Amino acid sequence: MYKIGELSKLCNISVKALRYYDNQGILCPKEIDPFTGYRYYSAAQLSDCYRILAMKELGFTLEEIRAGQKLPGRELLGLLADKERELNTLLTRTQQRIATLRRLSGAIEEEKTMYNIIIRKSEEIHIAYVRLLLTDWPQGHQALTALRKALPEELQGNRTVLIDYETEYHSGCFDMGLGVEIAGKLPQGLSFLPPCLEKMSVGGPALATGVTTEVSASVRALPVSETTIHFPGETACLICGQDEYDQAIVALHQHLEEQHCQITGPTYQITYEDGVTEIKIPICRLSATPQPPRNDDVQGDFENDERVIGHWELVDVLPSKEQFLPGHPKTQPGVQSIRDLYFLPDGEWYWCFGWTKGYLLTSFGYPKQQSRNAYTIEEIDGETYMFIEMRFQTYLLYGGAPECWVLRQTDHRRYTRQDIRKKDPIPQTPANDLRVIGTWQVCDLVRRPEDFIPGRPNPAFPHDALFWRTARFLPEGEMRNTFRSVNDMKSYTDGPQVWRWVSGYVICNSVSTSSMYRFQEYQGAEYLLIQWKSGDYTYGGEEPYWYVFRKEP
Repeated sequence: MYKIGELSKLCNISVKALRYYDNQGILCPKEIDPFTGYRYYSAAQLSDCYRILAMKELGFTLEEIRAGQKLPGRELLGLLADKERELNTLLTRTQQRIATLRRLSGAIEEEKTMYNIIIRKSEEIHIAYVRLLLTDWPQGHQALTALRKALPEELQGNRTVLIDYETEYHSGCFDMGLGVEIAGKLPQGLSFLPPCLEKMSVGGPALATGVTTEVSASVRALPVSETTIHFPGETACLICGQDEYDQAIVALHQHLEEQHCQITGPTYQITYEDGVTEIKIPICRLSATPQPPRNDDVQGDFENDERVIGHWELVDVLPSKEQFLPGHPKTQPGVQSIRDLYFLPDGEWYWCFGWTKGYLLTSFGYPKQQSRNAYTIEEIDGETYMFIEMRFQTYLLYGGAPECWVLRQTDHRRYTRQDIRKKDPIPQTPANDLRVIGTWQVCDLVRRPEDFIPGRPNPAFPHDALFWRTARFLPEGEMRNTFRSVNDMKSYTDGPQVWRWVSGYVICNSVSTSSMYRFQEYQGAEYLLIQWKSGDYTYGGEEPYWYVFRKEP
C-alpha cells in the first residue's frame, strides 16, 4: 500500500490533485486510517493514475474521466475510438490552418502579390441573365458554364459575369446573378438547366420587380432574361487571375477603405476568354473628414399620398435597390436600431420623421441634419414595398451616396403620435427626498452611469449642445426644467404642469414617462444622474441615456 505522498511521487501527480480526485470520486484511496486520516492506495491503482493522466492529456473532461473509470473495457475502447476520430478531425483542421499561416507568412515576407487598382467610369455590358440563390461559389461557376452552353453560339460575346449581391457573409446561401455577354436579342422562351441544383429560388424575367418563383430542377428548366448592366458612377477596378480572386477582393476592399470610398452596389466578377478576371465595385468617393451638413429644406408645403399612411416594417438596408431580394435580407436583424416607420396623416411629424408625397423627411442629431429622402412604392409577390433613398450621415457629412432602405407595409391605419408613443407606468410614491431639492446644473450626457468621468465629458455631446440645462426640484413634488432650443440656442423653462417628481423618479406629464434618478459621488463631489427618455426611447425603443447634473451651491 502506498501513502498519498508516495503515490504522488511515483505518478507525478501533486498531492493536492490526488485529494481533489478523491473528493470528485475519480480516484479514491483503498483505505483511510480512521485515527490519522492517512490515505492508502493499492499497487493496482498505479495503473488508474496513469489512465487518468493519459485521458487528461487526450482532452477528456474530469466528468468524462470519472465516467470512463466505471466503464467495462469494451465500452472504454469505444470511448477512446470516438476521441481518436475527434483528434483526427482536429489534426486535419490544424494542418489546414498551418497551410493558411504559411501562405500568409509568404505573402507578408515576399509581398509578391501587388494589384493595380484604378477608379474610373465603366462601360455597360448587355447579358443573358438569371439570378439564383446558391449554396456556394463553385455552383455559380457550374451554372454559368451551363448557361453559356444553352445560348446560341453566334450571340455570345467573350465575357461572363458573376454578380455578388450579398453585403454580409451568409453561410450556405448566396444571392448571385449569372450573365453571359450577348450581341443581339435572345430567342423567346430560352431556358437552361443548371447542374447539381435540385431546388433553388430563382429570379425570372421579372426580376427587376423582385418577383421570385421556387422551382424544381427535375421538373423544368429556368427562364433566361436579357438585361444591361449599367455603371452610372465610378467603379473600382482590379485585374487578377481566377485563382487569385479571394486575395484580390480583400486587397480591393482595403484600398477602398484607405481611399475613403463608399461601396454603392454589388460586386461584379467579369471573366474573359483567356481566364483573366476583372473585379468591378461601384463606389462613391467620400470626404476624409466630416463637413458641415448639406441639409435639405424639410419645411415645404405638404402634399398628400394616401398609399403611404400606416405602419411600415424595415426589412433590409442595402447599398443599392438592385440588391434587394424578397425573403432574403442582406442586413441581419439587430444591426439597425430603427425597426419601424409610421406615416401619420397630413404628414404629421413624430420623433425624427415627417413626410410629404414622394419624400420621407428626417431631422436629427447635432449639428442638426435634415434631409428629403425620395421614396418609390412597388407591389412584389402580393406585398407592398417602399424603397427609400436614405440620406443619412455618410451622405450629409461625407458627401456620399444615399443607402437604400426597404420597408414592407403592414397596415393602413391612421395612427396618431399618442397611438405609437411608448408610455411608462407612473409611480405613486411620495415626494419626500430632501436630498434632491434644489437647482442642478447640467454637466454631461452619457449612455450609462458608469461612463461618466468628471473632467472628461462625452465627446459625442459638447456641453453647449446639451438640450437639458438645469433641473430644479421644488418641495411637494413640483419641478421646473430649463432647456436650450437646438434651432436658435435660446433657453426656455417649461411651465409648472409639464414636469414633477416623486422619490426616485422624474415624471414628464405631457408624454407619460417616468425617469429614474440616482446620486453618485466622484472624488468627493455629489452628482445627480437622470434618465433621458427622448423620442429614441418613446418611439425607437432604445435604452435611455443619462443626463449628469451637479448641484448649485
